[in-house]
Amino acid sequence: MGRGQERPEAAWERLDACWKAAFSQAWEALRTGNIPVGACISTREGEIVHAARNRVMDGSGPAGETWGSALSHAEVNALARVGFRQHSDLVLTTTLEPCLQCAAAIRLAPVTTVRFAGADSYWAGCHDFGRLSAREAGRRQPRRVGPRSDELGLFATVISRVGPALSPRYEEWLRQAGEGALLALARRLSRPDEVTRLASYEVGAAFARLYPELTGLRAELSAGAS
Repeated sequence: MGRGQERPEAAWERLDACWKAAFSQAWEALRTGNIPVGACISTREGEIVHAARNRVMDGSGPAGETWGSALSHAEVNALARVGFRQHSDLVLTTTLEPCLQCAAAIRLAPVTTVRFAGADSYWAGCHDFGRLSAREAGRRQPRRVGPRSDELGLFATVISRVGPALSPRYEEWLRQAGEGALLALARRLSRPDEVTRLASYEVGAAFARLYPELTGLRAELSAGAS
């Protein structure tokens, strides 16, 4: 580790409880063969209301959540447990930039701030419902905080690509969007022996183990963008 570079353990410990809850949920999704994304709903003061994970491959799940379908995303499951008109001014913390479906669910929820760790080039811009109608354009839009520019942000995107092979069309789109180096790391981590080894760690320890590769990937992507 270079002089002046932050240790991964310190970066992990600096995360607040909501970030840690979201990443822990994403890690449980990875361990269960789902798309590794996790989300957490909290008050503005940081009190956790509910945390949930992706369950698209599950055959069952907690009451109030959805599983086994394309609807079973982490953000949807976290929001589904928020009682109707029981909260306001909530914060959604998620490991990955919300997709179109989750962005729509957020618009129907009492969420005023969305924090996301990893960028998702496939769904970038899909949150802007103000372009759809005058009504949406006149409504207050949730404040967006993300993606993170550190190794934790890359970690979130990389693990979201770990698991079953991506469809050829989807993977080609991601490569054209500049994710070639990121996908190469995700594919290596998706090998059965490697994903089993990775899943044996707790999420913070797994982040620390991958930190050197994430730092190298961050430098490569920065050089390519300049």
